Amino acid sequence: MEAAALLKLPFILFLSFIINGVSASHGFSIVDQPPAVLDSSGNVLLKGEYYFLDPALILPTIYSAAIIIGIYRNGTCWLQSEIAIFTYGITGLPVQFSPVEPNDDESIHESTDLNIKFSDELSPLCGGSSVVKVGELEEEYVSLGGVEGDRSSWFKIEKVLDGGIHSYKLVSSSDSQVGRDIGISTSFGETNRLAPADEPLVFQFSPLGDGLSASK
Repeated sequence: MEAAALLKLPFILFLSFIINGVSASHGFSIVDQPPAVLDSSGNVLLKGEYYFLDPALILPTIYSAAIIIGIYRNGTCWLQSEIAIFTYGITGLPVQFSPVEPNDDESIHESTDLNIKFSDELSPLCGGSSVVKVGELEEEYVSLGGVEGDRSSWFKIEKVLDGGIHSYKLVSSSDSQVGRDIGISTSFGETNRLAPADEPLVFQFSPLGDGLSASK
């Protein structure tokens, strides 16, 4: 038994050397994970908390931008970018983020498959689900009515280096649009819908705030 253990020792040491060498040469270790996403105040984005998707657009001071929900009479709900004079107080509706793979980490990380979900109160109006998805074929835009276990409802948050402090973009992980940035499409009449696009829409994530609530 002792001889067998001694024979195995060089192989274990060799394997350890290979793993450590690969990790060092590529700048990562097997326990590394992507950086945590930060909200507009520089705090870590948390699972189960509500945040506004604030478009990071350069606008005159009297204007503000928000992501709002368009509701069609057949129960289709899509996300669109809306710009209004600041006095109207346009804020959109907040969302929650949750990792596709459950874990004990309370923070949301970059480059990780996520589900995005609005309040459940929208479910009856939006196809029975408040989960965000990317549609297919003639409906290739961002809408509600998704399923958390379906790849069409998976997104990643990626850092935008030239978009300002705490700025990010959404990337689709759906089978038909995998790796596509989420931007603004003008292909749907007069609405600026969120959809897979060549140019991403840059976001900041603003916490819902004290004294405000969103029904779950």
